[in-house]
Amino acid sequence: MKQAVILFAAGLVALIAQSALAVLVPHPFCPDLGLLVVVAIGLFWEPLPSGFALAAGLGYATDVLSGSLLGQHGLLRLLSFAAARLGGRQLNLRGPLPLAVFAAGLSVIYAVALQGGLGSFTGSASEVAASIGRVGGHALVNAIAAPFVALGVERLCSWSSDDDAARRALRLDARSAR
Repeated sequence: MKQAVILFAAGLVALIAQSALAVLVPHPFCPDLGLLVVVAIGLFWEPLPSGFALAAGLGYATDVLSGSLLGQHGLLRLLSFAAARLGGRQLNLRGPLPLAVFAAGLSVIYAVALQGGLGSFTGSASEVAASIGRVGGHALVNAIAAPFVALGVERLCSWSSDDDAARRALRLDARSAR
C-alpha cells in the first residue's frame, strides 16, 4: 500500500513538473512525463489490479489538470499501462534503446488516439490534422526521456518496497557434497 501511494504521488509530481515545463518549453519539446511514468509502472509494478488503479488514477488526474474530456486520458493511460505490461513480458524493455523505441511508438499511437477522440466529439478535423503533424518531435522527446523516467520509477519501487527480498542480494549457500 505504501508503495502504491508513493508511486501515485510521484506520478502527480511528474504531472505538475510537466505543467511547469510546458510554460517554458514549446509543446513538441516537452516530454509527457505522466505517460512515461505509467509506462514505467507497467514495466516494474507487480500486482496487476493495483497497477490498473494507479494508471487510471494518474489518467484521471491528467484529465482534471489538462481540462480535457473527463475519462479520455484515463482510458488511454489504462491502455498504455496494458501495452507496457504486455510489451515488457514479450520483449526486453529494460534496456534504454528498446524502451526508447517503445515509448516513441506508444507516444505516436497515444497522440493519434487522443486527437482522434477529441476530433470525434468536437468535429474539428483541421485542428486534429495540424496537431498530428507535430507528433514526431514529441515522440522523439518522449523516447529520450523514457529511460530516465523508468530508472527513477524503478529505483522508487525498490526503495519503497515492503519486501526486503527485493533489496537483498542473491544468497548462495555452499553445501557439502555427500
